[in-house]
Amino acid sequence: MFAMGGKIRGGKVYGDWPGLEREQLYEQRDLNLTTDFRSVLGELVVRHLGNSDLSKVFPGFEEQKFRGLFEA
Repeated sequence: MFAMGGKIRGGKVYGDWPGLEREQLYEQRDLNLTTDFRSVLGELVVRHLGNSDLSKVFPGFEEQKFRGLFEA
């Protein structure tokens, strides 16, 4: 996922790197997912759009582990 804009803290990769060895790949062929897209978009919704009630945007999503992509 790419995030671009004036309030983005750029110049860095946010997330966990699982590696590219066969045993680290999903089904030994695809890069493993390490970041739920809702944590990235949730941060945008809260910090940029000002909506702190993520339950209305992402029903059932409870983990609010923001990555620190956006400047305050």
